[in-house]
Amino acid sequence: MIDESNSPCTDRNEKPLSPCILICTLDEDKVCLGCGRSLQQISRWALMNADEQWAVVDELAARETAV
Repeated sequence: MIDESNSPCTDRNEKPLSPCILICTLDEDKVCLGCGRSLQQISRWALMNADEQWAVVDELAARETAV
């Protein structure tokens, strides 16, 4: 999973790379088992501005450290 620490883009004014790791399988809650994004986050990713995308990246990183 991509977060700020391993993304080549750390400038918060630029869009981060997609967290997709090409393991595109949804669980029963419609959350991707590969990247951890919800179906809504995946479908909206290209339409999100940089702040929205970074918020998703931050959420994924926080969820990963909480496990």
